[in-house]
Amino acid sequence: MSLETELKLQIEPRHLARLAAHPLLKRAAKRVTRKLYSVYYDTPDLDLWRAGVSLRVRRSGRQWLQTVKSGGAVAAGLHQRHEFETPLAAPFPDFESVQTSEAAAFFSAPELRERLQPVVVTEFTRTSRELTPADGVAIEFSIDRGELKSGDVTLPLCEIELEMKDGAPGHAYDVALHLLETIPLLVEDRSKLERGIALYLRTPAKPLKSRRSLVAPGMRTNDVFRTLITGCLAHYTANQRGMLEGGDPEYLHQMRVALRRLRSVFSTFAPLFPAAVIAPLVEETRWLARILGVTRDWDVFGTETLPPVVARHAGHAGLATVAQAAERKRSAANRRARRAVASVRGQGLLLKFGAWTTAEAWLAALTDDQRTDLNRPADEFARETLAAALKRVRKRGRNFVHLAPADLHRLRISAKKLRYATEFFAPLFDEKAARDYRGALARLQDALGSYNDAVKMTALAEQASRGLAGAAIDEARGIMLGWRAGMEDAGTRYLKRVWKDFRAAEPFWD
Repeated sequence: MSLETELKLQIEPRHLARLAAHPLLKRAAKRVTRKLYSVYYDTPDLDLWRAGVSLRVRRSGRQWLQTVKSGGAVAAGLHQRHEFETPLAAPFPDFESVQTSEAAAFFSAPELRERLQPVVVTEFTRTSRELTPADGVAIEFSIDRGELKSGDVTLPLCEIELEMKDGAPGHAYDVALHLLETIPLLVEDRSKLERGIALYLRTPAKPLKSRRSLVAPGMRTNDVFRTLITGCLAHYTANQRGMLEGGDPEYLHQMRVALRRLRSVFSTFAPLFPAAVIAPLVEETRWLARILGVTRDWDVFGTETLPPVVARHAGHAGLATVAQAAERKRSAANRRARRAVASVRGQGLLLKFGAWTTAEAWLAALTDDQRTDLNRPADEFARETLAAALKRVRKRGRNFVHLAPADLHRLRISAKKLRYATEFFAPLFDEKAARDYRGALARLQDALGSYNDAVKMTALAEQASRGLAGAAIDEARGIMLGWRAGMEDAGTRYLKRVWKDFRAAEPFWD
């Protein structure tokens, strides 16, 4: 099986004319246009898809072609999968030819073959050109426009594929970055089949949390670093579409969590790199995280913190006015966040991260000793890192009952870094011990987060009511301050209990 490597980007149909006129495409070899009709087969229960395998029969002109894909990975729009292609004499799967592929085992059972049926159909026009941006580099640049179908449900399709025919994947990212300077594009981590499967399942889209760490025993430190970055990028892009469409606020929250985790990866591994190696990407990540952070604060204030206050004082004119003002600020913050994510800078950050990670570009800037450190077993580095992070948390938590809000905020940041580190490295150690410890740590961080939300309520309430006047508004401010004090007091009592439980938890890496 060959390794297919292609970068996928979404583009709105209204931008296609500008794309076609781009100098990069004008200089390309003569374009070729084909109509492609594809049928994806699976069982009614999607056994192939759940096993990471796909079976596609495609018609191009008069030729039918069967493609089996398996394995691989996706990172910042770059799809890499093993594929095995064979020509067909008829428009039906040929299981005999499949037996020579690496995915043969999935098709060996007669009962599975009998249950295979069409589940997704794609029909689109593909316009392709060959790009040669450098010596020894060949990229098939394709624009696909048509539709996805599953049963009687359809979905419009308009995307760009940059398939590497020769050369390193970084060249595809370079082309995408060049196009992005003048043409709005979105990094796409979903394959056509994946989008079609969502139609088949008839399941509404929903925000996705981070997946379990793919770190595994036996990995080297450098492998862990690359794996963690890839996982954070996948978490971020999985929620991008829902966030841009203005859906559930949880989409934005999960994107913010992904950026926080990404920044934590850099912080965790920072001792192994010269600062200049990661500084540019860290700064760009901080820029986007700051915008999403402000928006998340308004989401929490407007949808979680303020509603109980308004409900408790139903009919209070001042609180109703403040709530309306808060909603306007929340809406404005979400618009700014969507613009930032979809901007040249926002999408460029994803593409730069993808190129940097795929090429492991950090290695070129390291000394031999630094490369040696990155090549050592990951569990050694994990133990040192986790012990140091725990030490910082304990230091921040000294005299816990006397800590001021600013001190508790610093403790929350340290606890968050420790929590992410435990999630990153947990698969390297005993599963049950790690689960118990992470549970105690999660309760601590969640309690510190809730307390922090209560503290922030004063500043957000002031911003929401700024410019408003009158006795009812003054009374509303007083109600919100009193509510904040009650939240803070209740949070402090609960914090004492979870801090005690955390202190009693046994570190799983000792």
